[in-house]
Amino acid sequence: MTQSPPGPADAFYPRPIELRDLHRGVVQVRDVGEGVEVVVIPDGDKLYVLREACPHMGGPLSQATYCRKDGTLECPWHGYLFDVATGALRDNPNERIMASLREPTECFRPERAPRYALTLLAYTVIGDRAYVSRTRGRE
Repeated sequence: MTQSPPGPADAFYPRPIELRDLHRGVVQVRDVGEGVEVVVIPDGDKLYVLREACPHMGGPLSQATYCRKDGTLECPWHGYLFDVATGALRDNPNERIMASLREPTECFRPERAPRYALTLLAYTVIGDRAYVSRTRGRE
């Protein structure tokens, strides 16, 4: 029996993620088709699927460090630490390093500094495959 994505075919990337090929608690990269690579982290009954590039400067999240205990992913380039469940930035090491230089001035307003977050991708599991949606968020 061939599994197919739910709903309209164009709502999902063409290549599903084979769940049986994944290693628990490990950062892995999968090609979902059309030149799109995603980071996949299976952990227990959870599956995190996110855009492969760090939102700060495009660092390779395929080389990121996953901490299962904290539920975080640390970018290998600049150490930005993200929550894998929500995508939220938990720690920016630059904030601590540059704290003394981050005082408000006429040209710099800390409250207007960019707020980076991981791009979580929605997916639907059918059988032993996860079909990655073209939309953000979790399903």
